[in-house]
Amino acid sequence: MRRPVDVVSLLPLGPRPYDDVVALQKEAEARAREGGRETLFLLEHEDVITAGRNAGTDDLHLPAEQLARLGVAFRRSDRGGKLTFHGPGQLVAYPILRLEGPERDVRRFVRSLEEVLILTAAAFGVTAARSDLPARWSSVWVGNDKLAAIGVHLSDWVTTHGVALNVTTRLDRFELFVPCGIRDGGVTSLERARSDLPPPPLVDVAARFVESFAEVFERDAVPVSAASSSEELAPPTAAASRSTGPDRSPSNGA
Repeated sequence: MRRPVDVVSLLPLGPRPYDDVVALQKEAEARAREGGRETLFLLEHEDVITAGRNAGTDDLHLPAEQLARLGVAFRRSDRGGKLTFHGPGQLVAYPILRLEGPERDVRRFVRSLEEVLILTAAAFGVTAARSDLPARWSSVWVGNDKLAAIGVHLSDWVTTHGVALNVTTRLDRFELFVPCGIRDGGVTSLERARSDLPPPPLVDVAARFVESFAEVFERDAVPVSAASSSEELAPPTAAASRSTGPDRSPSNGA
């Protein structure tokens, strides 16, 4: 049976501070953990480089103080993976799901996110694919260039964090560090990968992402306004059984 997932688009609000959206994820995670509705957040971030649980400092070319002078924040994250960038023109999607039954497979979850990204890119004429190289797992590529990054966290089989798909992103921001620790690969966007066509509007990419997400994860997407999400997504009053499972963050996502 397909479960509903509440789609909360923050795109009309413009780029969001990273810390604010982390707080929203924590609220949605608590709801899902206690049996409330699942949530899919869609947004752009203000310029920020995030460091996952596997990130060191060697891949960062500038200290945080210099990044701040360039208008780029630096934040540590509990997701898997290393360093990545978020900023305007990039579609960020954070699915807060309560995995159940056969869904309780970390690799299956990551592969499903990859499939959503591949289908979304294909809808705009871009052929993207997984990589066979272990260091490039948990991401989607166009040739030797990364189009989208994945970095997730799972605790008691409730997911946080998610994916970042470059649409019209400032790709020069990725020159400030080694993206995901991969030194022999580049970065691309839907805009660059289909340079003979106008760049796709971010809202259109988001709409196609939601369609693909609902298809792959077998969920019914229910639009919910950002202003009302806290009230509408509250868990039921009856006590819900809590999922149990390990705290997992795939190590090579970013």
